Amino acid sequence: MNTGGKRGTGTPRALRMLVTAFVLFATFLSCAWAAPASTLLKSDFQLGGQWRVNSTARLLAGLAPWYPGHYAFAQTDAWREHSALMQAAWSQLRAGRVAAIGAWRNEQIPANCAGNKTLLYPFSGPDFFNAFWLFPDCDNYVMFGLEHIGDVPDVDAMSERDFNRLLLDVRSATADVFMRNYFITENMTRQLHTPQLRGVVPLITISMALSGAEILRMTPQGLGRSSSAASPGAPSPESPKLVSLRKPRGIAIDFRVPGSPAVKRLIYYSVDVTDASMGKYPEFLAYLRKFEPSTMLLKSASYLLHSHDFSRLRQTLLDVSGFLVQDDSGLPYRMLVTQGWQVRLHGSYAVPIPPFERAFQPALHAAYQVEHPDSLPFAFGYSFQDQRDDRANMMIGRKVAVASAPRSVAALGTSMRNSMPGARLKYSAMQAR
Repeated sequence: MNTGGKRGTGTPRALRMLVTAFVLFATFLSCAWAAPASTLLKSDFQLGGQWRVNSTARLLAGLAPWYPGHYAFAQTDAWREHSALMQAAWSQLRAGRVAAIGAWRNEQIPANCAGNKTLLYPFSGPDFFNAFWLFPDCDNYVMFGLEHIGDVPDVDAMSERDFNRLLLDVRSATADVFMRNYFITENMTRQLHTPQLRGVVPLITISMALSGAEILRMTPQGLGRSSSAASPGAPSPESPKLVSLRKPRGIAIDFRVPGSPAVKRLIYYSVDVTDASMGKYPEFLAYLRKFEPSTMLLKSASYLLHSHDFSRLRQTLLDVSGFLVQDDSGLPYRMLVTQGWQVRLHGSYAVPIPPFERAFQPALHAAYQVEHPDSLPFAFGYSFQDQRDDRANMMIGRKVAVASAPRSVAALGTSMRNSMPGARLKYSAMQAR
């Protein structure tokens, strides 16, 4: 690097590099933190790792990096090819699906995050995209799934060969959500367990980078009495040591979006939410109940909430949620109606794709036959074959009455208990979103 002075002046090269880095850092601060000082997190000034995290996310998203140590990677032929491919896919996605979802959202759910401004997104995997596109007004995004948390790749420590493999892994891991608008768990078991790419965190941070969000802080989350639930900007404790692979383990990512000084928080928990696991770790359901009343998103959820094996989670979600956006793989339509929800239908409904054909809901089919709603202008849920497929369905539900039925709704879920006896196995082997 050269700070503008002539060679031979006697200034050591290391000192010139240090001065250059300081100038770049000061310029970054003056541009990024233009908001009033009162809106800033204390840790905003402790950039170090976060500067590098944001730069890594940008680098893997095909965007120009911020961190000087990443500049050399962005000059390689492999990265230039990766950038062209990622940006072409993102440009197509933004002009098509993102624009369509935004226009539809503004018309159909203009007040898109009511209650305590928290979105619950069960079985989400790393799907920050749909949570943010449909509910940009939320302050907290509480997401959970079986996929492990992982970490931001340590690009600085990689050889060029490993970095090139990482770029290929990123394109493989984002292909499904770019094309189909959901992740496939069977694929993620391979895609998120490579030597270079591990867990959901890399994909979440890449999605944030493409969306223009800036990561401020990443902290582990626990569920003990000292766990901080989800006030954006609040200090977070260290997570307890794992005593079981299925013990809930979480991470919080504080971030800001373009044009706003407000701090938002995404919390992701890696957790098995079957009844057996929740019997062992009931604190997770107690944690979810802290967010009442919340908004909820369910999509491409493998029809797990139709199964008897998820009755504890199902009842908790019904209790704490007041507004719901889902496809047919979420809560059973008949259950919502019985529990006093008003449900508005969108798109079209048909027999679910394999291997979920036996999850067909006669009551939902009958409701679609009566209402004949307009088609959805974007891909949503599993009903996707190619860009011409318009079979996507969506339900918008609002809780308006106290159900007259008994509090337990386990009996209402038996339509899937017998037809899909292997639901718990499918949860770990076939879950997709």
